[in-house]
This record gives sequence, C-alpha cells and structure tokens, in this order.
Amino acid sequence: MSPSTLTYEPRRAAYVALLACSTLGTLSSTIISAPINVIAHAIGASPRGIVFAVSAFTLAMVVCAPVSGWMCQRFGPRRVLAGSLVLMVAAQAGAAFSQDLAFLVVMRALQGVACSAVPPAIQQVLGRHWAGNRARVMAAWAAAIGVGQALGPPLGGLVADTLGWRWVFITHASLSAVLLVLCLTVVPDVPPSYAPLHVSGMATLLIGIGALVGAISWLGQHGGIPVAAGMAAVGVLALVAHSQLGRTGAGPFVPPGLLNERRFIASTMAAGTVMGCLGVAIVATPLHLGRDLGLGPGHIGIMMLALALAMTLAAPLSSRVTERFTARRTLRGGLALLALGLLALPLAATASGSGAVVALTVIALVVTGSAIGVVQATSALGLMTSPAAADGVALGLHNMLRFTGLAVGYSWVAIAYPTGNLALVYGVPVAAVAVTWVLAGPGPTTSEPSTERVFHDHR
Repeated sequence: MSPSTLTYEPRRAAYVALLACSTLGTLSSTIISAPINVIAHAIGASPRGIVFAVSAFTLAMVVCAPVSGWMCQRFGPRRVLAGSLVLMVAAQAGAAFSQDLAFLVVMRALQGVACSAVPPAIQQVLGRHWAGNRARVMAAWAAAIGVGQALGPPLGGLVADTLGWRWVFITHASLSAVLLVLCLTVVPDVPPSYAPLHVSGMATLLIGIGALVGAISWLGQHGGIPVAAGMAAVGVLALVAHSQLGRTGAGPFVPPGLLNERRFIASTMAAGTVMGCLGVAIVATPLHLGRDLGLGPGHIGIMMLALALAMTLAAPLSSRVTERFTARRTLRGGLALLALGLLALPLAATASGSGAVVALTVIALVVTGSAIGVVQATSALGLMTSPAAADGVALGLHNMLRFTGLAVGYSWVAIAYPTGNLALVYGVPVAAVAVTWVLAGPGPTTSEPSTERVFHDHR
C-alpha cells in the first residue's frame, strides 16, 4: 500500500498498531523488573545470575540491530516485523516454562533478537507512510516508548502477584500475538530494495561492538579484569579491521556520505547518550531508594513511575518546541535539562529527612524523564530527516548504538554504585551529556529543503 491508498480509518489503525509495537518492545525489557527477585528465587539463580539474564536481552539487541536493519531493507519492514513478533511469542512462551537460569538466559537473548528488529522496521514504515509531519510522528514514537517504561514494572508486578511469575511471560506473549495479527492485517509495507549483504563488514562490526559491550558488561558483573581486557582487545581489533574494509574491493559497509552527515551523527550520539542516562536512572535510583532509605518495591515503583510518565508526556510536546525553535536547539535544550535532572538526583539524597529526600527525588525524576522524552523524540526526528533514513543498515547501526548506550548505563551502575558515591554514579553520565551537547552544536547554514533543514539553525 502506498500512502495515497491508505484511507483515514485503516491509516489510523496502522498508526496505532505501529506505536503499540514500540510500546511492546520496551515492555519486553521492563516487564520483568518488578518480579525479578521472585523469578530468581524460583529458578535458583543468584543476584549476579539473574542480572546476566537481563544483560543477555540487551546484548542480543546490540549485536543483532544492524542485521535487523539490513533485513528490513532487503525483505520489507512489515515482513521482518511480523517475523520478530513470531519469535517474541515463542521466546516469551519458552521463558514461561524456564526451570533453570541457563534456559531463561537463552530465552531472554532470543527476546532481545526479536526486539532488535522492532525500531528499524517501525522507523522505515513511519518514515515512508507518515512523512508529512515527521516531528509529531517521531514525538508519538518516543511517547510510545515512555508508555512501555511506565506500564512494564506495575504490569509485571500485578501479574506476578495475582497469577504467578510465569504468567508475566505468557501475558507478553499474548500481547505479541495480538499485535502480530494487526501487523499482518492493517500495517502497510515498504517495498523491499536490493541490498547485498556485506558479510565481512557485518561480521567485524558485530564482533567489535559486541566484544566491547561484553567487556563492559563483564566488569559490571564483577568479572576479572584480564578477561574484560581480552574482550576489549578483540573488539578494538575487529573495529580496526572494519574501518579498513572501505579500502578493499568490497567497499564500505555503509556509504560514508550517510554516516558523515551531521544529522545522523548528532542524532545517534544523542540517542546513545540518553539511553545510557536512562539505564543509570532506572537502576541506580531504585537501588538508592531501597538500600539507603529502606523503601519497599511498591513505593519505589510509584516513584519511578514519575520518570516514565514524564517521558511519555514530554515527548509529544517536543514537536511544538521543534516547530518554533528548530530541532537542533530543542535537542540541545533537552540535553541541558537532562544534565540538570541527573545532577539533582544525588543532591536530593543529601536532603535532611526521608520525606524531603523522596519529594526532591520525584522532582528530579520528573525533570530527568521530561528531558529523556524530548531528546528521544528530537534525535529520532533528526535521524528520519537524514539521508540515512533510507538505508536499512544505517538505521540498524543507529539502533545498535542506542542499545549500546543502555547496556553501558546498566554496567556503569554495577561498577560505580558499590563505591557508595552517588555523585560519581550520576556525574559520569552528566559528563557524557555535556560532550554530546557540545558536539551537537549548530552547524553551518545550508540551502536544504525545509524538511531536511530542520536539524540546522536558521539565520
């Protein structure tokens, strides 16, 4: 179906289905956060082991994102999205019958593989059929991610308390099956295009990024430094080999003009940075509230809901700000607000009295969540107005680095939180935000069309 053949009602149904898939993708990660201790006890997993199950999901997303992006271009995003939902149903159902940690880790990794295809598939369909108002469409996409962040913990906790932890996975499998039907019936497709698989480029990139993320995750699991150093060395060597491929007869993995374009660079940096900050906030804050203040899971869940709701509500507002001030200025404003929110979180912990700490932490979470929603929406807009939006591998690479940010954020908390220094835990992400703010600065004025110029300041 082309955009012109979509009448109003099918168009609206397809739009809702695509946003629901975005929510489902986030839900697959967050729905086990509340019952994670119950799951660990049931299958006899140690705290480190159950965290490994969480990390397996994220690492699988990181490694498989470029392949998923290429598949969307080569076979069509609707077909790949449907296949990912089939895999999600099977992997969630399999996780429901886990009897030990090893099997659960495998099922969570398969869920990560399935989830890696969701963002590039949805981005390609939205970019093709809803190109008329990219700012609002990408804001709605970011809001849908926030809904997944908001619904995951309370839904997982409610299902686990009432039906048992296995039903958490069965519930997600059922929702995936419903969306699979909608995907096959109402979502329009984008015609596939010829995209030869650059085997050596894909392999070296996956090994390089996967080994580096694995090294950081290993340190986060308090693994030995020699093993982490070895993994990091393998990653660096693989990326060096990857950088040399453009000089061979096979040519570069992605056309260099796409990756050197300012909107792609700024959007990808911002997306990776904001996901890393999100990972820090959603792990370090509950740890502090539970271990240092003695709050129970219910109170912590309600407080963390403030961050997710702020993400959901702020993302749609970003489109209006973008229309008035340009996307680049909105992006930098969101990054500045994110730095303030992250700085406020350790400062809130120093307040006198637990009531004051709770109140100030909620305010800081609202600021942080609002900033995350704005930056996610604006970076997605920058990506979709860049030439890279038409290249499946470039989209996959963008999402790979997004997921990498999340994995690094989780690992950083595991490394830094045991020091007891909250200023260190949140300070390093603030430094990353500052670097991104500088590098996402205004570029030179261009004469690009208005839809392409949105990520440049106007004079």
